[in-house]
Amino acid sequence: MDEKTKSNEVLYSPSQWCKRMDPGIVVNKHIEIVQLISEQIKKSRYCRLTNIRYGSGDQQLLDVYEDGLTSPGYTFVYIHGGYWQELNKDISAYCVEPLVNAGIRVVIPGYDLAPKVTLFDIVEEIHQLLSYLKNSLKYKNIWLGGHSAGAHLAASMIHPEVNENIGVKGFILISGIFDLKPLLETSINKPLKNTCLELSPLNNLYGLDFTHKTTQNCIKILVAYGESDSPAFHFQSKQFAKFLEKLGLDVTEKRINGVDHFDIVENLSNIDYSLTKTIINFIIN
Repeated sequence: MDEKTKSNEVLYSPSQWCKRMDPGIVVNKHIEIVQLISEQIKKSRYCRLTNIRYGSGDQQLLDVYEDGLTSPGYTFVYIHGGYWQELNKDISAYCVEPLVNAGIRVVIPGYDLAPKVTLFDIVEEIHQLLSYLKNSLKYKNIWLGGHSAGAHLAASMIHPEVNENIGVKGFILISGIFDLKPLLETSINKPLKNTCLELSPLNNLYGLDFTHKTTQNCIKILVAYGESDSPAFHFQSKQFAKFLEKLGLDVTEKRINGVDHFDIVENLSNIDYSLTKTIINFIIN
């Protein structure tokens, strides 16, 4: 392993940058926290539909959370992270309560993981998810978001045709990966089977022009990252935000102080957390 590869291995290992606890326990602690919150939410009155199949893949299932007393005017779809090979929807409902209480329906989808499927397959599953939400569930005013690898999958849906046909109003990208090239020689890429660079949103958006798409001018994109995310995640978020602005999109870049790659989303269960407030205001205003 050369020095550049060693550097990327560390830069793209979020646990190595956590200041709150030992790197060896941070991932397990993260899973423990989000699982506990999600289990409570799944038992609450907010859980309306569970394990709704949107495709033929084993993990192509989704859960829907809403108040049930009022008709939500907005739908937020939250895609979990885990480097396209870990985690699942059942421990990813931690953002639900504050958003539902603000009048936002929340959809938590699962998707098949590498190495069982390729990254091409996973991206296609998210296309299928959006089509199902529009055509089968008849949801409108959809906002698509995700964390880490989930942010990559959400960003992969930024395209004039996709957004116009499905009606996605905006994107919320949290500590995402938008350029896959630095991962190619790292251990992260091994289960992904030499991921192709065309699956990088930073690459596949080149040449697209949103400025003349009347229906696209209203699309808003939030790019957020944690103060204690690694420099690589800082760079990727800043680079992608600037790139999107050049395409003519309405972009807000936001650094969330006092958090790392893990508690930046763990804290979404808290209505008083700055990113929770930002997401709610971003969607309903």
